[in-house]
Amino acid sequence: MLTKKENYLLAARGKKPEWVPSFVEDANVFMPPIWDIDPETGTDFCNVKWVVDEYGQMPDPSWRAMEDISEWRDVVRFPDLAQLDWEKLAAEFHGEGYDSDKVDIAMANTSGIFLIPVNMLGWVDGLCAIYEDPEELEALTSALTDYLCELIGYFGAYLQPDIIFSGDDIAAADGPLVSRETWNDLFKPYFKKIADAIHAQGALAEFHCCGNNGYLIEEILDIGYDICQLPVPNDDLVADKMRFGKRLVITGGWERHGSAGLPNASEECVRASVRKAIDTFGAEGGLIFWDGGIIGDSEDSRNKMEWLTDELHAYGREVYRA
Repeated sequence: MLTKKENYLLAARGKKPEWVPSFVEDANVFMPPIWDIDPETGTDFCNVKWVVDEYGQMPDPSWRAMEDISEWRDVVRFPDLAQLDWEKLAAEFHGEGYDSDKVDIAMANTSGIFLIPVNMLGWVDGLCAIYEDPEELEALTSALTDYLCELIGYFGAYLQPDIIFSGDDIAAADGPLVSRETWNDLFKPYFKKIADAIHAQGALAEFHCCGNNGYLIEEILDIGYDICQLPVPNDDLVADKMRFGKRLVITGGWERHGSAGLPNASEECVRASVRKAIDTFGAEGGLIFWDGGIIGDSEDSRNKMEWLTDELHAYGREVYRA
């Protein structure tokens, strides 16, 4: 009988595990305190102001961290990683609630080198900066990348995680938010540098991106990411899974925007959606199941999670036994 970690890592490497692993249930997740929000100002170290509502934590749309991309050097205040008590952080991570039977995942970031400048300037000015001042945007992108790579080095030195996670929502429902030319010129080298830094620590590299990734799927695989956390399945992703096979390892699979995610969806609808996700993206392995984050604590949400989890445990343990 495999441990949860052994089973998870089989799927993470594109192989067929004994059962479909669960991102929520089978992982110990570490997030460094550098992303903590200042309780007095509500801002992070990039001066992005965050607000919390019933849907989660999002940048305040009425706030601007800076007026122009050229101001970033005066605005961004990178926390000194050397001053963090990494031994204490590691001890806390491995303390109460830690399960050595599970896989260890260290999260470098959620907002990344594309989204942070957008969050600082707002969507209109953030995207305009790509065309109006690409030199300054690339300077900020490079500085953010170097900082994340330094952070990843500390992960390796003190935590030795199995997987290191880096996220960036560079796609929307209609596809990538940048052209392939812009991706190649401004972003690809830096995303590759992050993936290389992760592999240098002996960890698998996981990349999170919401939306319809389109051409980015192939690009993300080509620059070395081992796992794609893609919480929004779509027809293009199904085609990509068929095209790349076990090379495309997916964390996700469940269609939270489909009929099973609607208010008051029936138990059978939710259970059927779990089976569909597994059959579509994990028939030969290479799937780490994740619901994509059902938002809310309503009775309806709790029911969905109960049915979803139960079906994952049942069908997810039967599917590979044949």
